[in-house]
Amino acid sequence: MPGGERTALRTQPALILSAVLLGGVAIAFLGAFIFASQPEDAPSSSINAGLYAAPLATALAEASPAAGEKLIAEYACSACHLAGEGRIAPLFPGIADRAAERRPPLSAEQYLYESIVRPSAFLVLGYAAAMPINYADRLSPSEIGHIIAHLLSLKGDSNEGG
Repeated sequence: MPGGERTALRTQPALILSAVLLGGVAIAFLGAFIFASQPEDAPSSSINAGLYAAPLATALAEASPAAGEKLIAEYACSACHLAGEGRIAPLFPGIADRAAERRPPLSAEQYLYESIVRPSAFLVLGYAAAMPINYADRLSPSEIGHIIAHLLSLKGDSNEGG
């Protein structure tokens, strides 16, 4: 057997092993992705309106709608909330009005806060868990406050009920 054929025979098991390992990693990644995309257990029927009071007060202390608008652009939130035309995520136009009624007894501010820091706590009917779940870690309390202040300025009708 020439030397080249022997080398090819020895590398074949290594290629098979590599393919199996790569497939296993892909399956594990897919499983983790699916698990992370699942909403949390349904919240109890009694929602504590004071649950977010302290962190929300801190977040909104010096909140600026203009700063929030810049953060929304920086984090490309509009890709799903505007460019997605309401198919991916609830639209921003009119969100302040919808947020005020979305999850009683939460106020609009509390609902928006929860939607940013715990996006899978409540999913609007018809939408998947597409919101990134790490904004509580990626954004400072003041940045969250700025975003909420901007969203609260977006009153008025939209064609989307989400």
